[in-house]
Amino acid sequence: MAVIKTHKVVDHIVETLYKYGVRHVFGIPGDAINDLMDAIRRHGKVEFIQVRHEETGAFAASAQAKLTGKLAVCVGTAGGGAIHLLNGLYDAKLDHAPVLAITGQLPRSEIGNHSHQEINSTALFSDVAVFNQTLFASDSVPEIIQQACNSALIEKGVAHIALPADVASGRCHGASRSKYSLSSSSGH
Repeated sequence: MAVIKTHKVVDHIVETLYKYGVRHVFGIPGDAINDLMDAIRRHGKVEFIQVRHEETGAFAASAQAKLTGKLAVCVGTAGGGAIHLLNGLYDAKLDHAPVLAITGQLPRSEIGNHSHQEINSTALFSDVAVFNQTLFASDSVPEIIQQACNSALIEKGVAHIALPADVASGRCHGASRSKYSLSSSSGH
């Protein structure tokens, strides 16, 4: 009987970003992304650069992507943290810079209950992003994170992933396919 290896969702995300050449993540820590922050720290090869406002993190990622042509990443927590990324992400969109925004989201059981910090992030990011999805199932993480990275790079735009807290703390199977796999859809 074959043993299927599982990984923490957030560890898989950070390792995938590293394979895409990401060495810096810009943003502000917050409750909804604490697991992601821990994964960045554990990984040790991706540096988290804390800014004083989420907007600054998105502008920093946009600038890095414009200067290098490589994928850049910013993060924001649920609610206001996600909203504050928008100005910098529109900068990336208008200048065709490949940026991935990862935003925290409430646990799936709380989505739709009008909870504190709840926003419809897929609606919020629909105009700015070439790829825009919420990770509702941990086993979809390997495919979706790769689709997001590929979309940002190939379409030279913003990709957005909302990461519910309970998915972030879960486990997933599998590994990423090779970089720039064109077999992935763009998500729209």
